[in-house]
Amino acid sequence: MREEEVLKRVRAIFDTSKTSASAAANIVIGNGDDGAVVKLNEGLTILSTDMAVESIHFRRAWSTPQEIGRKITAANLADICAMGGWPEYLLVAVAFPKDYLDELEDLARGIAEEATKVGASVIGGDLSQGSELVISITAVGRTLRAITRSGAKVGDVVMISHLPGWSKAGLEILSGDLTHGSESSQRALMQHRSPQIDYSKYRKVYAALNSATDVSDGLLIDSGHIAGASGVALHLQSTLIEKAEGFAALQQLAQEFGTGESSGIDFVLSGGEDHVLLVTTSTPEKCEGFIEIGRVEQGEGVLLDGKTVSGEAGYQHHW
Repeated sequence: MREEEVLKRVRAIFDTSKTSASAAANIVIGNGDDGAVVKLNEGLTILSTDMAVESIHFRRAWSTPQEIGRKITAANLADICAMGGWPEYLLVAVAFPKDYLDELEDLARGIAEEATKVGASVIGGDLSQGSELVISITAVGRTLRAITRSGAKVGDVVMISHLPGWSKAGLEILSGDLTHGSESSQRALMQHRSPQIDYSKYRKVYAALNSATDVSDGLLIDSGHIAGASGVALHLQSTLIEKAEGFAALQQLAQEFGTGESSGIDFVLSGGEDHVLLVTTSTPEKCEGFIEIGRVEQGEGVLLDGKTVSGEAGYQHHW
């Protein structure tokens, strides 16, 4: 099948996905030309791009094409939301081997399904042959006030939108071929294959945030990003984390693995790809549904229960 034919089939899926009225009204030239043109006359434009490579970020043996599409799209949407913006447009580039051709449309459906959650429109991209599946998405969003990692203030409360660690637990199950019949195991597998994100929950608290970041690499690593950018120390407390909804189930799941190498707190601190929103705020009462996990104090780095911890616990690429 020629590239033109493949593009026509995939584009038909994106063109019929639901787009918010405001986003649709600003599309001057959409999918199908050398580039897309959108009117962005008001507020600030946020652009973010993310790439996912087979066997590094996902495995085709573990996830359906739709799950892969949703997962990669969620990573991009979360980055826009972490800066206080709302995603409106996506550019999607995919390289894939010949044996993946029959699954490409399901991948596109997964991308469209996740994009529809925020009313974003896929307005273009590129296809290429490749020896493995590679997906790159560029997201474009808008905001009136950009929230950065550098805005944390001494005295702020450190909070998270949800408890991270479930995606890491799912990865442990899949990579270790562990038994996964329990409800907690199924939750972990679902979160790893295609993370569930409540985007509207993020949007409701933007006005109350001083700093924010998406937890994609692990809570410790991403806390370190805020601490470093803001010139402060983030003091996290394990007792607060352990009180959070779902922690007991995560701890039980870690014990069921029986490896002796992981615990619930390890999953929370080092687990990435849940795309939890990590924030600091001077008005925690305005962050409904968020979980308090610590305070911002003078100093540098990240501390857990008063002791400095390494930012190595998490995921980083190595060459």
